[in-house]
Amino acid sequence: MSSPPQVFISYSHDTPEHKQWVLKLAADLRKNGVDAVIDQWNLSPGDDIATFMEQGLSSAKRVIVVCSERYVQRANSSQGGVGYEKMIVTAELIENLGTKKFIPIVRNGGTPAVPIFLGYRLYIDFEEDSKYPSMLEALLREIFNVPNPGKPPIGKNPFEADGSGNVVIDGIEQTIPMVEAIPEETSVAVVTFPDSSTIIQQLKKLISEPSHPMLLHDFVLPIANEARTQLESHELQEYSTQPTQEEFTKRIMLADQATNLLEHAMAVGCHWADDEQSKVFAKAISRLVLISEPSGTFYPTWEHVVRYPTLRVLHAAGIAAYSNGSYGVLRRMMIETKTKYRKHDPDAPLLLVLHDKAAFAQSCWKWLPGMERHHFPVSDYLEESLRGAFRGVFRDEDEFANHFDRYEFLQAMIYGDLKNHDSSYGFWAPLGSFVWRRSELLSSFRKEIEQAGQNWGPLQAGFFSGSHERALEIITKLGEFIGQVRRQLGIW
Repeated sequence: MSSPPQVFISYSHDTPEHKQWVLKLAADLRKNGVDAVIDQWNLSPGDDIATFMEQGLSSAKRVIVVCSERYVQRANSSQGGVGYEKMIVTAELIENLGTKKFIPIVRNGGTPAVPIFLGYRLYIDFEEDSKYPSMLEALLREIFNVPNPGKPPIGKNPFEADGSGNVVIDGIEQTIPMVEAIPEETSVAVVTFPDSSTIIQQLKKLISEPSHPMLLHDFVLPIANEARTQLESHELQEYSTQPTQEEFTKRIMLADQATNLLEHAMAVGCHWADDEQSKVFAKAISRLVLISEPSGTFYPTWEHVVRYPTLRVLHAAGIAAYSNGSYGVLRRMMIETKTKYRKHDPDAPLLLVLHDKAAFAQSCWKWLPGMERHHFPVSDYLEESLRGAFRGVFRDEDEFANHFDRYEFLQAMIYGDLKNHDSSYGFWAPLGSFVWRRSELLSSFRKEIEQAGQNWGPLQAGFFSGSHERALEIITKLGEFIGQVRRQLGIW
């Protein structure tokens, strides 16, 4: 006999009546063979609440999210325990956007019915008490993966070799002419892609065998091509739609899903690739780039969103290369990979194009799920959502977070050097959450540069024109700029 499925119930303590309703639901699930886990039974005085939530969400086979109006509000604003659970759930959703682990149910709901981080998942409506038995049955069928009995069985294919050609409509056979069969030698090529764990293992094997460069090329480029195809099919380049949080979030989630496998490939590939192999990954990023081509009336917000998928993948590649000291690989990705601002513009370094017009410092990015009150929403969202791609690279999440912040600091230095060289408009560079999270990075990088001199890794790779003096000049300007931003934000 199989063990009962464990289900974790996530909800907010809105009112005593709401808590009692959730407790009744949990009891009914247990009576029907489900190991329902809920804080009212499984959490005792003195227990660590954060640990309970983390373990409950990670160990459960399914998670029931009780979407009341207050729950949705607290999730969307990242408040309290609901906000903490949202952070954990979002990380898992980003790693596997297609997962069915999370089941939204609506009770005492508002508008929107479900929180942003659950996207467009179908929910079970428990609003009407009179429908409770049928909704409970629907929930149990989902947990036990038992199909609805109203679904008719599949009949016989009427066009098989020994079929009659009669099509059944409403229980009555209708005779129609048979279609000539397609010759057996006719075939259609279908490209399928492995999951992320398989990609990681295959990449490690291909990179460790550099005598077969074409195998690496033929493995990575189809992943990039498929990501590009998905991005184009999702109409990210439709610029005339009035920006709303719902449409913005939809496009971001679609972009996350489209680039997921490529991010995993970059995280592993650019960490271990040598200079020659890095050309394959640079080519993959080039395939992904969508060049902005608005016409007529358009909204700049969508121009920024068009660059977002490439920023994600460049972050994955850049963090991977930086963490292994592969500055030549980093330079190939950021500077030697070229693209255009607009279709008829000259080529420019990818890093410059992505951050043109401070694309990722605009207020619209506070629409990212859970980032409404963040000073650097793009940085925080990428740090949270790219974590899963590096589980095969870093020891733990702290090591990832450290390399993430150090990469974004170096990115700011490199951009500042490229964009502000002999500029009369003042210094600007894309900043990240390191501004408030790791104030020590400024002195840490300065110390590295001063001690290593011309042997500092980025200089050896050709960054800052290979000049020790130029690197010190840029870090001084960046430090002054960071100080201005910290004062503007009230960070002391």
